[in-house]
Amino acid sequence: MSVMLTMLKYKEELSMAERVVLDYLIENKESIKDFSVEKIAEAAYTSPASVVRMCKKLGYKGFKDFKIDFILANAKVEIPENKEYVDVILGRDEHCGRSAIENNIRVLEDTLKMYDEKVTKQAAELIMAARKILIFGKGSSYLVCKDLEMKLRRINKFCIAQGESHEQLVDASFINQKDVIIFISNSGKTKEIVSAALLAKENKAKIISITKLGSSILADLSDIVLYTSSLEGEFRSGAMTSRISQMCVVDALFAHCAYTDIDRSVRTLEMTYKTFKKFKR
Repeated sequence: MSVMLTMLKYKEELSMAERVVLDYLIENKESIKDFSVEKIAEAAYTSPASVVRMCKKLGYKGFKDFKIDFILANAKVEIPENKEYVDVILGRDEHCGRSAIENNIRVLEDTLKMYDEKVTKQAAELIMAARKILIFGKGSSYLVCKDLEMKLRRINKFCIAQGESHEQLVDASFINQKDVIIFISNSGKTKEIVSAALLAKENKAKIISITKLGSSILADLSDIVLYTSSLEGEFRSGAMTSRISQMCVVDALFAHCAYTDIDRSVRTLEMTYKTFKKFKR
């Protein structure tokens, strides 16, 4: 994972002083090449020890290693801005339709910024090599599961999307290291999803999760994490931006699955198209 995503993912685990350092670095990322530990500590009104501790919590030996990675990462991507989200229904927005579209545009921009082509390709390779593919989600995330199921079945990769908790546990009981389970969960903390993920882990199945950026039990249990962006809070009128971001990541994942064996995928897509065409009036 890039240093940019690591910083955002583990921000909640940092102390207040370490968060201040992190926020300062994000705001002044263009100038970090000229900064020393002491200069950053002084500018962020904290101690050099807090700067070093932050680097170590992010997985680096010290500030020097962190600084190199940070500079290289900022040459390629920008950190998604932490914009305030207002629920278009609960916020009693008179222009709710336009606001909903604007929110979706913002979340797609953020999803693109954190998109990792290499990780998505690795996930696709696991899926295409799997003996069995299960796709688990709850609520609105289950609708995204069904979308991915249909896409994969159109390239002749049989899979099952499951949204009922008991059936998820049953299916997860009969998998092994040759199988893949894809979990789609905005929070990554849904009790039923975590229970199924723990069972999948016990059975040594490969776990791919599609979940929002940040620390979660589901992400920790996963072999591969595809991060989504969501501007929504836990209390919301409905899953809007979270679903849009999930669908976007699913489309990218499916594209890589199809490209893994592109000639075969084109043939199967043509075959299903001809089948559908027969039944059109």
